[in-house]
Amino acid sequence: MANCLIFKLIDIKKLIKAQHRKIWEWFFVIYAKSHLRSLYKEIRFANMGAESGGRAISPGRSIVLISNHFSFWDGFIHLILNREVFKRKIHIMMLYEQLVNRKFLRYGGTFSIDKGRKGVVESLKYSCEVLKDCKNMLLIFPQGKIQSLYTYPFRFEKGVEYIISQSKDVDIYFNINLLNFFSDKRPTLTMYYKPYISNNLKIADIEQAYNLFSQECMECERAETKEENINPKMYE
Repeated sequence: MANCLIFKLIDIKKLIKAQHRKIWEWFFVIYAKSHLRSLYKEIRFANMGAESGGRAISPGRSIVLISNHFSFWDGFIHLILNREVFKRKIHIMMLYEQLVNRKFLRYGGTFSIDKGRKGVVESLKYSCEVLKDCKNMLLIFPQGKIQSLYTYPFRFEKGVEYIISQSKDVDIYFNINLLNFFSDKRPTLTMYYKPYISNNLKIADIEQAYNLFSQECMECERAETKEENINPKMYE
């Protein structure tokens, strides 16, 4: 009897998969544009791979976008980045405890991850399935949680290595988002991005390259210059 009771009390956390709906995607983009305009003076898109001869975005390969996680609004910020730059069907991993109370977010591409061992494995396998479709993009926050905008160095969780090692025909892009007030009341958000061009897919090397990229982006912010490869206009 006691065993039966224990079994009933077990919290079975079923994977919440992304279920894209065009009407919801449209709503999220409109909401993101409206709210982000109130938060930031402008949003700039900085292609840091342009000067080094970075390749054009391939339409025949799915994308893993590795980004810093510094605010609640990161998912909405990436909706705009994806719309302007990558133009893929975005998939965003979110903790089960957060998504279960906001299930409508799955209609915009959010899916759950449970930190329990079985839940993590299920979510990682689902991530690999997502990347089999060249029309998809998977957004990964390597820290696994929200951290300070000034976090350095970045330490990647093991799940990142599993996803990359188990996925084929995938392009990896680095993304760092930084804020700078300059002399304004509202900050400017600059979304730096760059392709990871290397045959070396060892997670330690990718982590090192990402940290070098983050420092490169910080140098750009400290210089307070608007380089030619930065698009200063507000998103449309």
